[in-house]
Amino acid sequence: MSSAILFLTRWPLYEDERRWENRLAAPDLVFDPETDRVTYLCDEGGRSGVPADAERVHVVPDFGDVDGVLRLVDAVVRDEGPFDHVIGFSEMLLDLAATLRERYGIPGSGIEETARFRDKTVMKERVSRAGLRVPRWASCRTEEQILAAAEEFGYPVIVKPVRGASSQGVREIASAEELRALCAERSLDDLEIEEFVQGEILHVDGVLDAEGKPLFLCTSRYISTCLDFEVLGAPLGSVFQTDPAVRGRCEDFAVRCLAALGLRSSAFHLELFDTGDELVFLEVGARVPGADVSYVIDDVHGVNLWRLWVDVLLGRPVDLPVPDPELSGGWLIIQGPKPLPQKVTAATSLLGHIPYVYRELVPRPGEVLISRPGSYATLQGGRFLFRGGTQEQIEEAVRQASAQYRLTAEPVP
Repeated sequence: MSSAILFLTRWPLYEDERRWENRLAAPDLVFDPETDRVTYLCDEGGRSGVPADAERVHVVPDFGDVDGVLRLVDAVVRDEGPFDHVIGFSEMLLDLAATLRERYGIPGSGIEETARFRDKTVMKERVSRAGLRVPRWASCRTEEQILAAAEEFGYPVIVKPVRGASSQGVREIASAEELRALCAERSLDDLEIEEFVQGEILHVDGVLDAEGKPLFLCTSRYISTCLDFEVLGAPLGSVFQTDPAVRGRCEDFAVRCLAALGLRSSAFHLELFDTGDELVFLEVGARVPGADVSYVIDDVHGVNLWRLWVDVLLGRPVDLPVPDPELSGGWLIIQGPKPLPQKVTAATSLLGHIPYVYRELVPRPGEVLISRPGSYATLQGGRFLFRGGTQEQIEEAVRQASAQYRLTAEPVP
C-alpha cells in the first residue's frame, strides 16, 4: 500500500568518500521508491541529502521559523494532498514534526508525547512516578529557589537546559558562588538543576515496535562523558557491552523507563548511571543515537536503526538478523586543538597500527577544523570505528587510540 510521507531533513550527505555520517539515514536506504511517495522539506544544509531525482522538494530558509514552515506546508498540502506520515530524524526537528502531525491530523507522536522525550523535567517526572530512580531535580525559577535546591542536593550540582542535546549548555557547578554567578549572567527560564550522580554512564539504544516491545537493543559504556568532551575537550567514545549480566540489568531498566514514558514505534537513545549499587535514569531521546553509535551497530550487528525505525513507522514487516551478543565494537572521537578554527598541518592514521580500527576520518593537511557544538558526526580532530575483538580488546584499543593519536594544527588568522 502506497504511503504519502513528508520527510523533514537538515542533514547533508558528503561526496567525500572518507565521510560516512548520515549515510545510513539516506532516503535511498530507508524509503522504498515503489511504495513511498516522499515529499522532502529541507533547509539549505539538508539539500544535499535529498536525492537528485526527487520530484517533490521544498526548501525552507530556517526550520526555526515555525510560522513560515507552517505556511509552506499548508500550501504543499493544498497542492499535493494530505500526508499519511511525517518523519524527521533530527532531535531538533522532533517538535516540529509533532506540530505538523497535530495540525494535519496525521497519526504518530503529538506535542504532548514528544515533550516526554524533549523536556528533561517531564521525562524525569514520568520515570520517577513509575518508581524508577532518577536524579533529584528542580526547575529553575529564582536565584533563591535554585540556591536552596543546590543546598538540598549538595555540591557539585548540574545545571542544564530543559530542552537540549549533546551536553550543550550543561554546567557542573561546584559552589554557591559559581551558582550565583550563573544566575547573574543569564535567564533561568529554560534551565533545570539536578543532583550530581557519581557513577559510570552507559547508554542503551534500539527500536520499539507499535506495542512498545523492543525489536533490537544494544548496551554500551561511555569512554569519558559528553560533558567532559564539550567542556574539557576529552576524547569521547563508547564500547558495546557483552557481559550478559550487565546487558540484562541495563536493558531491563531501560525498557521499564521507556514503558513509563509510553514510547512506541520509535528508535531511542537512553542514558543511565551505574553507581555500583543502583541504576539511575539520566535522559532519553526518541531518536537513533548520535555520534557513531548507529554506524558501528550496523557494521557489527547488521542492523540499520534508521531503516528499522521507518519500517516500524510505516507498518512494514521486519526481518532482522539475529545479533551475536558476544560481538563488541566501539567508536572514538578526538577533538581538535583549541581555540578553533585551526588549519591542520599533520595527522597520523591509525588504520593498521591500532588493533580493531576498521575505519577512520582523519583530517588532511590544509583542512580547517571549526567549532561545531553538539555535532559529533562531523569532521573532528579524529574519528575512529572499532570491531572484531572482545569487549576487553575493543576497550584497550580505544585507550591506545586515544593515547597514540597525534594531530598538529595552526591557528587560522
